[in-house]
Amino acid sequence: MTSVIKSVAAASAGLAAAAIGRRLLSRRATPNPAEWYALTIECAPEVLTGPDRPGELARLVEEHDVRFSEAPGGRGTEVAVRTSEGAPRERLRAVKQLIETGEVLRVEGQTEGHRTLVGRTVLPGAKRLMRRGIR
Repeated sequence: MTSVIKSVAAASAGLAAAAIGRRLLSRRATPNPAEWYALTIECAPEVLTGPDRPGELARLVEEHDVRFSEAPGGRGTEVAVRTSEGAPRERLRAVKQLIETGEVLRVEGQTEGHRTLVGRTVLPGAKRLMRRGIR
């Protein structure tokens, strides 16, 4: 009788440990809903914080929490945006390109050339995996 009670207690303790372990792992896998995304832009902080800053950067500052600080080693300005989705990241990258090169580069309608039989079968699956990301 006591061995049955011990085995039931051991099984319930094992199930409880497994449930706690799953909960801890699921918390780690869930991304932080408000994380910081930072870029270094090669310019003085005054260009980004002054009244003559680009309009897209001004709109980004109005809509999101943005921090400006000097980059380590005097390599420009570090701009950090608190974000919960990818849109501010793309906008910040566009601002970086605009300030550093004078234009925002877009890749649209780029041809892929002639595909072989292997390319025609593998490429659609690879594109789907790239969109979902590695998990």
